[in-house]
Amino acid sequence: MALLQQWLSGHQSLPEHRIMLAALPGVGNVGKLIIDSLIESCEAEEVLRLIHPDMPPQASLDSQGLLSPPHISFHNHGDLILVTADGQPVTPSGQHECALEILKLAKQSSCQHVIILAGMAAAVGDEDVFLVCSDIETRLELEQSSADVRRDQPNGGVIGLVGLLSSLGPVVGISSTCAISTTLGSSADPIAAQRLLTSLVKWFNLKLEIPFSTMDRMGVHMAMLDGKGVGGEILGLAEEDNAPMLYS
Repeated sequence: MALLQQWLSGHQSLPEHRIMLAALPGVGNVGKLIIDSLIESCEAEEVLRLIHPDMPPQASLDSQGLLSPPHISFHNHGDLILVTADGQPVTPSGQHECALEILKLAKQSSCQHVIILAGMAAAVGDEDVFLVCSDIETRLELEQSSADVRRDQPNGGVIGLVGLLSSLGPVVGISSTCAISTTLGSSADPIAAQRLLTSLVKWFNLKLEIPFSTMDRMGVHMAMLDGKGVGGEILGLAEEDNAPMLYS
């Protein structure tokens, strides 16, 4: 596997945690808004980076003004592991390798559940939040706890690294669930993100709270980054897929 683990702050392994929350850029950046806002507001410690050659070839400036290679980042926050990135591998094989590595790290750190946060494009006025599971035992447990678990959505499936993380949990012996909020999807959507966070707190008994002002500010920041220039050459990696009911 052509994948590098870079441990930070002197850590050589992830401590034991109860839940892993993961999100990537996607429709409305719903999940990423939650993870980025949690990392900032709680000052969560970055402990691990996964580096894969199939990540988009764009280095970014970190908080110290240093160039950082493209990577998937792991942060500690209480009994949570927070996982996010500014992109994902551009090949199916790279996405598959990263998904399996993330899930194996979750199992090694004794996570009880991996929850992947995503957005789904929907019409104006559609304010839905629901879960989709990858194993029957987890689905029945969540249904009995009154969580909104769907068996018929999303009918278009889930694509990319998000889809693999959500579905490959049982392959490595861990529960993985996709938590989805509908969104217009045209830009970062802090309202949909707050709606998803409220449901997660209720369904999984999480003790999390993010001021809406923080999430709104993060959404504005993401929109501003979309318009900034970069140095070097950006390759045409793939055509944008605007099909509804799909996430990345």
